[in-house]
Amino acid sequence: MNLSKRQKALSAVFLIGLVALVADRTVLRPQGGPRAASADSRPGPATGARPVANPPAQQKPPATVAQRLDRLLAGKEVGSEELRDPFSLPPSWSDIAGAKPQTPVDPTGGFARRHQLKAVVVREGQSSALVDDSFLGAGQSLDGFTLVVIGPRSALFERDGLRVMLTVADQ
Repeated sequence: MNLSKRQKALSAVFLIGLVALVADRTVLRPQGGPRAASADSRPGPATGARPVANPPAQQKPPATVAQRLDRLLAGKEVGSEELRDPFSLPPSWSDIAGAKPQTPVDPTGGFARRHQLKAVVVREGQSSALVDDSFLGAGQSLDGFTLVVIGPRSALFERDGLRVMLTVADQ
């Protein structure tokens, strides 16, 4: 039987793999097998050991990923208030150990950044402001802010004594 070069090479790779497997199971790790590698496995009783009078209570199986995600979504997960951005560097990598970056508190909640006054419309003596894609009249609310005054190129919103002025952007 004549073997081609390709068949000889594949046979050599197969034999090397087989030798490595046998060496792993017998020489390198004689106790091998899935049970020995499992984190759940406990060593069996030693020879001559007495049986334990009170066996440990059965632990409930760990929650599946789906169950943990459901609890996290509902806010019932332990430690869910301490979630961090997975892409941020850990504090130990910072020059200032344990210091959190100072972020200025915006009392208006970024209302002016989220919304844009596109136009002011006067129709039959009534003024309306086109904010984002909706028309608002005086007294109407948007994100908890009430439209108080509509000017020729501006709209003044107010909430809890805080005022935010939106102006029509020049284009």
